[in-house]
Amino acid sequence: MNLLKIRYFVEAARCGSFSAAAAKLYTSQPNISKQIAQMEQELDYPLFVRDKRSVRLTAAGAFLYEHLKDMPERLETLFEQAAILSRKEESRLSIGILEGQDVRPQFLYRLELAKERYPHLEIELERNSFANLRNGLKAGHYDMIITLDFDVEQEPEFESYVMFDQAPAIAINRKHPLSGTDELDMMQLRNEDFVVISPEESPVGYDRFIKQCQETGFTPRIVRQPRSLESLILCVEMGVGVALLDQHTRLTYNDAVRTIPIPGKDMYVVAACLKNDYRPMLQNVLKLLKGKHD
Repeated sequence: MNLLKIRYFVEAARCGSFSAAAAKLYTSQPNISKQIAQMEQELDYPLFVRDKRSVRLTAAGAFLYEHLKDMPERLETLFEQAAILSRKEESRLSIGILEGQDVRPQFLYRLELAKERYPHLEIELERNSFANLRNGLKAGHYDMIITLDFDVEQEPEFESYVMFDQAPAIAINRKHPLSGTDELDMMQLRNEDFVVISPEESPVGYDRFIKQCQETGFTPRIVRQPRSLESLILCVEMGVGVALLDQHTRLTYNDAVRTIPIPGKDMYVVAACLKNDYRPMLQNVLKLLKGKHD
């Protein structure tokens, strides 16, 4: 038995006619009849009850049709996806990095290590927003993305690996009365105007912020919901409001803003790729980025 016989069987069952199935599959009616007869001989039971004008499925045939009807199309899709993967250049990787994040020296060192170990490898880096990174990975624009853990934790097709931990902080304009504080807690901010990433941009990040405020005992007053992390950072720079971030954004070096540590659950910088993407070069670079150099 082979895929051709299964395709002929499925189409004949769908059409209720060998002649109609032959027309759809651009073959002859005798060929359809021959292939299905061979299939029945191999199975040792009939699949169709035949009469002069039409055919109908036996009970066994109906059972097989129900379980095989999507197989030809599914296999075609799988083969197409495999062909796309086989055409991807092993000498090139596209990595998307979350905008606004400070690129740690350890990350740069690990990238340099990858270039030394694989001299022919070309690595393309691109900054982008939460949503664009997720969508870009799904669409194949990126082979890997470097982002925060919460933004990919509800993506079932992603596999993510922790690279660094990120302590939470409040980004606050230096003109704000609280900017001179060495450490803040959320209750001190209950009356503040907040700038929060849009729920369309990062649904989990938005929900996580709301939950943290509510667990502290207040509902945050949100004055802006930017669609990008860069826009959020700009709002803090302009004194529009305060923002809950991590301590490794570009604001760390900004004269107009302070990032003040705040108690709370750590965030993590993760490298994420598609599950079951077993390309050797991708896996080798991922291993280096995770800090495994052996």
